[in-house]
Amino acid sequence: MTGLRVLFVASSGELGGAELALATYAAHLPAGVSAGALVLSSGPLAGQLRERLDRPVATAHFDGRPSARAAVAFTRGLVRHLRVARPDVVLASGIKAAVLAAPACRLAGVPLVWHKVDLSYDAWLARPLAALTAGVIPVSELAGAAVPAGKRLPVVAPPVRLDPAFRVGPERPPATLGSIGRLVPYKGHALVIEAAARLNARVVIAGGDVVSAPGHREALRTLAAERGVEAEIIEHTASVEAVLERLTVLVGATYVDEQGFGLEGFGLALAEGSWAGLPVVGTSAAAIVDGVTGRVVPPRDVDALTHAIAAYLEDPAAARAAGQRGAEWARATLRPEALAADLVFSLGAARRRSA
Repeated sequence: MTGLRVLFVASSGELGGAELALATYAAHLPAGVSAGALVLSSGPLAGQLRERLDRPVATAHFDGRPSARAAVAFTRGLVRHLRVARPDVVLASGIKAAVLAAPACRLAGVPLVWHKVDLSYDAWLARPLAALTAGVIPVSELAGAAVPAGKRLPVVAPPVRLDPAFRVGPERPPATLGSIGRLVPYKGHALVIEAAARLNARVVIAGGDVVSAPGHREALRTLAAERGVEAEIIEHTASVEAVLERLTVLVGATYVDEQGFGLEGFGLALAEGSWAGLPVVGTSAAAIVDGVTGRVVPPRDVDALTHAIAAYLEDPAAARAAGQRGAEWARATLRPEALAADLVFSLGAARRRSA
């Protein structure tokens, strides 16, 4: 939508899936769209957005839950910014961004769109928070299920950030499982190690760009040693492509922990595995076409996880076929240029709806 002015508000400055997606959208906005950004906590995202939007990016430094006093001060400051910058619409990526931006957007008369990236607090927060917005863009049908139909805009999935031409080579290493994601218990890396022990497989675990839970890397190493699994655990990786090239199967075993963390709306790491041409096994139905690009398994079910992985380790032809279909599916549905255009179209629709 030519001439649209957007303010992106990011919940975190760390580079989790939602933040990586936002940075990728920013790099592929259609011509004529003007965007600024505000990041609510410290981390590398602000620098990436600054480079891709070619303008200053403000950081609020809310590392954790802000106090009521800080939230009020933030609202006042954001109202002033909105009245000066005059964006046509604000896109809040994640719950924290939507909650904090909603009062200011209401006071300044700027429509707010919530990009709903997970399922956290859906039972009690999704409906009232959606009511404060001009619309909600979910990253998957699952992520949008709790949003009232009148507020739900079309799904816009997170875009793949890998090189468009990247594919793993045709000859795959023997029995090497990969697990990519923050080094925290609910990402299920330990379950991948348990499955690898049963399959006599190696494991490569890459923690991505988000701060890990204290001591979890060491806990995973201890578990691998106890199970006799050869495991490489990388806290931060500079190249996702280099990790994917070393794998036979990419596994995503995320589950919901006792505090409710782990409720993924999509599963970008698995989608990037498909883009690379790998078979994928995981608990995220949104990022896997079950039986086509990989296999979906129940959370915290090591038996099912092991069985699904074994099907690809024991049948290289099936693994190659799933990887080929995954690469085709990902390129048909997750290209950043197309998804950025879809995002902007929905933002324009929300703006017209609130006029």
